[in-house]
Amino acid sequence: MAERMKILIGYDGSHCADAALDDLRRAGLPEEVEAQVLSIAEIWLPPPPPSNYEIVEQAREVKTPADLKRVYSKDSAAAKEALCLAQRAQERLKSIFPLWDVTADSLCGSAAWELIAKADLWKPDLIVVGSHGRAGLGRLVLGSVSQRVLTEAHCSVRIARGRVEDPEESVRLIIGIDAAHQFKVRTIVIC
Repeated sequence: MAERMKILIGYDGSHCADAALDDLRRAGLPEEVEAQVLSIAEIWLPPPPPSNYEIVEQAREVKTPADLKRVYSKDSAAAKEALCLAQRAQERLKSIFPLWDVTADSLCGSAAWELIAKADLWKPDLIVVGSHGRAGLGRLVLGSVSQRVLTEAHCSVRIARGRVEDPEESVRLIIGIDAAHQFKVRTIVIC
């Protein structure tokens, strides 16, 4: 039996992220997929100081200061909200693709970098993100997160922008092939 396709989906609860989920219906993907929905909480302020007991317990589990920061951040309200978003997308995908094995998770940090780091560890065949397309003059088509994922990921990337209003309307695709990275296909779906 062949290995199932692995898809990493960055989800922030926006209408563009929802459009990326809707767009998967037209993507021609296999019936059986291992998908992981990942929502990122961008936490810029440090969490409130932990109790002495929490410090001792968490210090036993971590090996570096970065690990300690992640442990504290994971318990923040923003991280819990991000996990709820990921779980909402997980349920939506399960209803659309009942044979898919879909999990949900959240991380704390920069959305683009966390998605890329997760992809480097998990090795998906495809990363799916939505694009707001609102950030800066240099990013006329893509937002900063989708642009960073597109240029830094080591696998194929599918980016959806906007919402498809007419299900009978054909999808417009831009397909770029990166010959420097072993002909990796990078797909941008612009609806």
